[in-house]
Amino acid sequence: MMNTILELTGVALAALLSENLVLVSCMGIGTHRESFQDPREAIRTGLCLTLVMVLGVLGGWLLNFLVLLRFGLTYFQVLAFALLIPGLVAGLRKFFKVCIPELSRRTDENLASISTNCAALGSALLVAQRSYGLDSALIFALCGGIGATLALASFASLQKEVDLNRCPRAFRGVPIQLITAGLMAMALVGYYGLYLGE
Repeated sequence: MMNTILELTGVALAALLSENLVLVSCMGIGTHRESFQDPREAIRTGLCLTLVMVLGVLGGWLLNFLVLLRFGLTYFQVLAFALLIPGLVAGLRKFFKVCIPELSRRTDENLASISTNCAALGSALLVAQRSYGLDSALIFALCGGIGATLALASFASLQKEVDLNRCPRAFRGVPIQLITAGLMAMALVGYYGLYLGE
């Protein structure tokens, strides 16, 4: 029991900090531009990404465990997950449009950008490659999504501060954004190796 709690804690901390999908793995940066400039939009995108990651990892784990491993088709993992994630996003968009139109109006653009975001696909692949159990897989997806949300919101908030300060002309725009992202990523390097599981 204690080993299970320690393993799940290690998976959660790794997903949040040392393996942050946006800053360390550079997987979650394929979102629309507003997510990197407006903190409110960043949080909305991060929550949509978290939902897709959790459902994608659940579907990917079931697909991998019940079909691909059982029939020796593991070489189709990337293809299967690459079809699963956009299909899941399309299903969510349709569900929200039919059942919750107000939520659909607010999140449709965010969900559309997540269909090409490699964080959802990457988390499903990492879970399959590491042979996580279902509980560890869901914890990894949930905490990975929360970590990505925090990274996007922090970066968007810092953008406002950076814009207020005077900086040399050569560093304005994309260069200062890359420097900001690099400094945020370096802050997480101290947590590297924190993972306590196998």
